[in-house]
Amino acid sequence: MSQASPGFSRGHLMILACALLWSFGGVFVKVLTLRYGVDPAAIACLRSAAAGLLLAWALPGLAKAPKWRALGSGLAYTVVVGSFVVSTAGTTAANAIFLQYAYPLFVAVGAVLVFKERLGARTVLAVALGVAGVAVILVFSWRGGERAGLAWGFASSITFATFALFQRSMRAGSPAGLSSLYNLMAAALLLPLAWGRLAVSAEALVVVAAMGVFQLGLPYVLFIQGLRSVPATDGALITLVEPILNPLWVWLAVGEAPTWNSLVGGGLILVALAVRFLGARSPG
Repeated sequence: MSQASPGFSRGHLMILACALLWSFGGVFVKVLTLRYGVDPAAIACLRSAAAGLLLAWALPGLAKAPKWRALGSGLAYTVVVGSFVVSTAGTTAANAIFLQYAYPLFVAVGAVLVFKERLGARTVLAVALGVAGVAVILVFSWRGGERAGLAWGFASSITFATFALFQRSMRAGSPAGLSSLYNLMAAALLLPLAWGRLAVSAEALVVVAAMGVFQLGLPYVLFIQGLRSVPATDGALITLVEPILNPLWVWLAVGEAPTWNSLVGGGLILVALAVRFLGARSPG
């Protein structure tokens, strides 16, 4: 049985960089829907197509990748990226991203059941605090007009945990190639939902392409590579940086201010990160 590594490694830093790039997702979605009128299904499909095509050169590196795990990962990934966009369009960016970040709880449970990882007291407390933060967001935001967005956000958390656990078990295959495969699968599977909604302006198409490359494709390369040397629960906790920054960028870009419960939930998540990693060189 393995215990979560106490200190920061190269793998931890790769996942942190990934989370920083992911955090701009809310800005992209809000700008594309509010300023350019792009349908959420079209955003999800086109950004995955852009990311997949950018990294298609790496597909030959998947010759030794476990095929069924890669396909399962691709299906989970499709639901993650699709539901996140729909959720962000259907509720506030803060609510969407914090709901998605219930996923560390599912990762922790899965890591114990599947990989026999032993969770130290520090990690258990950190996960509990992080999930409490998400609960604050959910409980105080459950109202009629936003329920669909909230439900999609929670669905994203479950499939994100599934995806993370799949990646933790994959030791072979080019990370860039896997990112390309997952995004091409997502683009193909989301195409029927986006069909008839893909007519976007040239300017909006450039924004979608930038989103696909810098906010989706490249970060997932870092995420996949990082999880090969980082315990699944550690990876989940590091990415909690994303829901802290995502609402901030949206507020600065389009003026959508987080509600009080978003701020309280975010504060709990920051505490969770501090509990897990501050002074982490002593046993957790």
